[in-house]
Amino acid sequence: MTVDPMKSRRAFLAGSATAGAIALAGCSDETDEENGGNGDDNGDGSYEIWGLDQGRDDIYVYQPDADEDDEFELVEEIDVNDLEDVPDEGVVPHMIDFSSDYEYAAVACTAGARTLVFRTEDYELVGNIETGPGSHMAVFSPDDEYIHVDVINEETISRIDANLEDEEFEIEAELELLEDETVQDAGIESASPICHQFDSNGRSIHTLGPSYHDSGLVIVDHDEFEVEIAYSQDELPTNCGTMPHPEEDKFYLTAGLPSDPDEGEDGVGEFYVYDTAEDEIIEEERSTEGVDAHGFWFTPDGEELWVLNRETNDGIVLDPEDDSVIEEIDAYGPAQSENPDERDSPDIMWSSPDGEYMFVTLRGPAPLSGDPHAATGVTPGFSVIDVEDRDIVDVVEPEPIGEFDDDEIEAAQEDEDDAEPLPDFHGLGVRPIDEFDSEIPNSPPFN
Repeated sequence: MTVDPMKSRRAFLAGSATAGAIALAGCSDETDEENGGNGDDNGDGSYEIWGLDQGRDDIYVYQPDADEDDEFELVEEIDVNDLEDVPDEGVVPHMIDFSSDYEYAAVACTAGARTLVFRTEDYELVGNIETGPGSHMAVFSPDDEYIHVDVINEETISRIDANLEDEEFEIEAELELLEDETVQDAGIESASPICHQFDSNGRSIHTLGPSYHDSGLVIVDHDEFEVEIAYSQDELPTNCGTMPHPEEDKFYLTAGLPSDPDEGEDGVGEFYVYDTAEDEIIEEERSTEGVDAHGFWFTPDGEELWVLNRETNDGIVLDPEDDSVIEEIDAYGPAQSENPDERDSPDIMWSSPDGEYMFVTLRGPAPLSGDPHAATGVTPGFSVIDVEDRDIVDVVEPEPIGEFDDDEIEAAQEDEDDAEPLPDFHGLGVRPIDEFDSEIPNSPPFN
């Protein structure tokens, strides 16, 4: 989930200085009321997978195939640069989150300096808020009154007042982390927020980065919108995923660092468990059995927490009751190899609401964010993994990499001026449409 502004292959684009919101028309066709699609699909209408291609600046929406198991049908495609009032330089959709009723989706855009809000029923863009360059992750508060945005380049957390009833959005406050006394007292010199979620007490917990060497943690009081606790890189070097326990006062955090073959340095793949009631670290430096620990997700029964390693295309499954490793995942993407140039690079996970599948985004051969050594993959799209037997049953490629020739791939990797953009899937979200019988909601916060 991490974007490194120094290593990104597309410079972050600064928006204008004025923050605001505009009700806009999206680019979807007339929708089919029965399945939520655009009327010419074969989706079964039970749930949707929203996949964000930050390489070509598109959002693809899929549903399970109505006739075939383990297959998925495209029901909508949104070209975010085709929307009204986006910068001429374009925007890059990076991460996605839904309101508690899944009626709205917030998409943070690392390039374009903004957060977009879509009405999910008809895929219409209803909010366009200039949240700052490097807007990395936007998350609805538990009461849906606000959207908090991690803004990397400005080292701030933006708080958007989200009036969903009237579909009006405006920035209410900005928390400048380096100006905060608690952050200063912790000895934090670089305070770029990366990802966050809310704990059982309603506080938002933010990892810092993007690099492991700039990592740390800040805990923000939701009511006062101020930093309550801060941990430096030496105390808690977390820079990637954030995930609350669905029932207990525990919070999971990942710490990832790519290996450096030129310097002969090993990478880092670790997770931590934090006690949110006592504000202390329960588990320190637990291995994820791979390199560059990154995204993770709960199964809907709350009995498994899946963790992935981006560089090594593997991971583990935890038992959240005692945080023990109950299984290892050999590969999240189909291309697995000892040669890093020949293996996939997974990034973000989200489970299906029926608990049958785990969906995992796969980076392409020319990633726009993250360390190129770790983030460069083979198959851009998202994989579909059977939760029960851990096998990959499908790989969805909206823009198959086989349709691009070697010269186009090389030009994109070299970041040539006129290079054809290549697909690079990063953010992903799953929106239930039907009612599902599950132990926990399909996304955090769970309390």
